[in-house]
Amino acid sequence: MNIDLHKIFFAVILLGSSLFAQPNDRDFLPSGLSNNQLIARNDSTFMHNSDVEKNYWLPAVEIIGLNFGVWGYHRYLSGENWSNISWETIKNNLKYGFVWDYDGYLTNQFWHPYHGSNYFNAARSNGLEFWESAPYAFLGSLTWEYFFENERPSYNDIVNTPVTGIILGEISFRVSNLIIDESSTGLERVVREFSSTLIDPMQGLNRMIRGEMWRKGNSPKEQDFGIIISFGGHNVFFDNKFNDSRSYVHLGIDLNYGNQFAISTHKKPFDFFTLHTDVNVGPGDNIVGVFASGVLWDNHIKLFDNSKNILGIYKEVDILINTIYKLSATSVTGQMINTIPLSSKLSMINHIGVSAILMGATNSQYASEFGKDYNIGPGASGKIGIKFSLNDYGNLFANYKRYWIHTLSGAQSEEFVGLLNTGISFDVYNKTELGLNFLLYERYGNYKNFPDSHNSNTAIRLFISQKI
Repeated sequence: MNIDLHKIFFAVILLGSSLFAQPNDRDFLPSGLSNNQLIARNDSTFMHNSDVEKNYWLPAVEIIGLNFGVWGYHRYLSGENWSNISWETIKNNLKYGFVWDYDGYLTNQFWHPYHGSNYFNAARSNGLEFWESAPYAFLGSLTWEYFFENERPSYNDIVNTPVTGIILGEISFRVSNLIIDESSTGLERVVREFSSTLIDPMQGLNRMIRGEMWRKGNSPKEQDFGIIISFGGHNVFFDNKFNDSRSYVHLGIDLNYGNQFAISTHKKPFDFFTLHTDVNVGPGDNIVGVFASGVLWDNHIKLFDNSKNILGIYKEVDILINTIYKLSATSVTGQMINTIPLSSKLSMINHIGVSAILMGATNSQYASEFGKDYNIGPGASGKIGIKFSLNDYGNLFANYKRYWIHTLSGAQSEEFVGLLNTGISFDVYNKTELGLNFLLYERYGNYKNFPDSHNSNTAIRLFISQKI
């Protein structure tokens, strides 16, 4: 197998590991400012979607079929009570409307969005564009909430499922298209089709329906993307005490699609996006996180004669689980990036961004009083960072991001979560880097009916990374 199939392997791991990650030095840089920026082509047309005839009705049928399939599994195989529906439960759902639900954290913050990504990709893989596909995600979520559960529709699900699902769906759709090559044959073709279907099941289903899985076609158009894998050690100091610590094994995989500074190539949403994941595994504990960001609109702005500056709007989702907090946030972000060449070899990159969190969640020790272990609500976040990049030598950086979540369901509070990430990396050999990071995790909860809470941990990470 050639190097392309190695990239397939890492792309599959990247999407499959998106539950198990914690940020590395690129995660809180503005999207696209990682070291593996590529020169984007001028053609942003999809490799396979451009020759698929648009079908507006089939996605609706597939979404209904998907809902019946998921409901049938839980009703007749796992026998879960919420799936015991009738005309009476549907009538009650329509009559009494929405409430906040009590599902578990991962169910609400990941599995529901994953379900929404399949709604979105049912339309996407039937030839529809990004904005044409978005209503199908809302349609699928709305029909599920009203007709396929005996519990009342959920406020948080009607946001998390379609809105976050659209982000995960567009990314998985594009990554799936990176893998497909209809000119390949034999074992390579089987591996490509299987891997593509794992990442985007709805695209795999529709390719099978149309007979595209086995047809002989042309090689795909080249797309610009880069993959970085990293491996090392991650040590957490609880309550910032050096005599109370735990060690973890670190594995990270990052995907960068396109070039943020090639504004002219950003014809459609997510023509540039980043997906950063990694997992830190320790005895009886994992530190995890997922960061995805895709451009909706961007443009160059004029600030200084010798600088490049971008103002953009991005759709983002962050999911973090570490030793003092769980956090998820789906948001719309306004961001400005400024690059200044200080010399022929040294450049400085600054970024600042503000986000409206459409729906966020964070764990709370008091939320159990309300039947769950986390608080839910909207909010905002802000990020700021600086990076010095020395050609052929390495980088020095510092980034901080802080989240605020106003609790609407759970223990009444204002929740504040922050992550400071600073460090240095050195180019050692042929796209290989050695890095050292210092991280500070902090959380503050201002409660109305309970004592306030404050926690912080520090961590040090030593890793080696390789660009593929």
